[in-house]
Amino acid sequence: MEQKRVLPTQTWHKAGLWLSILCTIHCLAMPFIMALLPFLGSFISHEFEHILVNVSVVLAFVLLIKDYRMHRMILPLLLVGVATTLNFLGLYVVDHDLETYFVVPGALVMALAYYVNWRYHSRVCPH
Repeated sequence: MEQKRVLPTQTWHKAGLWLSILCTIHCLAMPFIMALLPFLGSFISHEFEHILVNVSVVLAFVLLIKDYRMHRMILPLLLVGVATTLNFLGLYVVDHDLETYFVVPGALVMALAYYVNWRYHSRVCPH
């Protein structure tokens, strides 16, 4: 009988944190790489931003809800809620010129949520 190999939760946490960091880098780099637009089409496309943010949000909620059940600290979930709101406003509500002012802080708050969650998680989880 073949057993399924499941990635440890820690790996998923690292992936979520790195997605948030990648999102921040992507947003901050935009003004500097606009001159390279023809060569970097997929890196700076609006669809890429939507995919990156949406995957980050789903992964964050799945992981942080799972960890909340262990440590019962609500702060990481509240931070992800704030990050999701900022990202949603930046991508879907405000004018494109103002997007960066919402999405960059959203990515940073999401990274903060992962960090705070990691601190809580490391207190209750022995590995």
